[in-house]
Amino acid sequence: MPQWVRFSIVMLAISVGSGCAVTRSEMDLAEVPVENPAEGPEVTFVRLVDARDFELEPGDPSTPSLKNGEIENASITSRALARKRNGYGQALGDILLPEGSTVTGVVENRLARSFANRGYRVVEEGQRGYTEAVPLEVSVERFWGWFTPGFFTIDLQFETLVRVTGPLAGLRHGKTFQGASKESFAAAMDDNWRRVLNAALDNLEADIQATLPAPE
Repeated sequence: MPQWVRFSIVMLAISVGSGCAVTRSEMDLAEVPVENPAEGPEVTFVRLVDARDFELEPGDPSTPSLKNGEIENASITSRALARKRNGYGQALGDILLPEGSTVTGVVENRLARSFANRGYRVVEEGQRGYTEAVPLEVSVERFWGWFTPGFFTIDLQFETLVRVTGPLAGLRHGKTFQGASKESFAAAMDDNWRRVLNAALDNLEADIQATLPAPE
């Protein structure tokens, strides 16, 4: 099959698969289960901040942005996951979490499971051990997905970088954890975005469990 025909087929698939690319869409991410160990030091997340910088019309798709320029609207930026693009890389609609969900909430859920798997008991207000729990502050410095067009396929990429600070071994001066994922697809379907995003979050958890000091 001639290359131009194959290219046309791929571009058609991208166009069909991205039919809603010009509009804003929502993507739900299921919470992961958190199982605290029976014993272990208690920790609690007392402050979670979305520290990402959004730009109006960035030159690089890896920089967070929003179609309608709502980069100062925290009710929107707090849910922003990625920016859709057409087959030529032109920025189009946004991908957000549903109302009631936030990026910091997604990160907190993944952090809780990672700390629990490392031997810490992650507690909330009203739970046993909360008043004595070590307070941890979280800054979400990067949490973004982007689209890169190719000749026969497109690449979907997602990166996250989180900084955790608290009076705990290895965290007193702040420690950064990160996760990333990149895959090639025929089109930027919602399931493909979700797959790449969840893979990056799994990678974040792996980094935490590999580098977070075990309880003393």
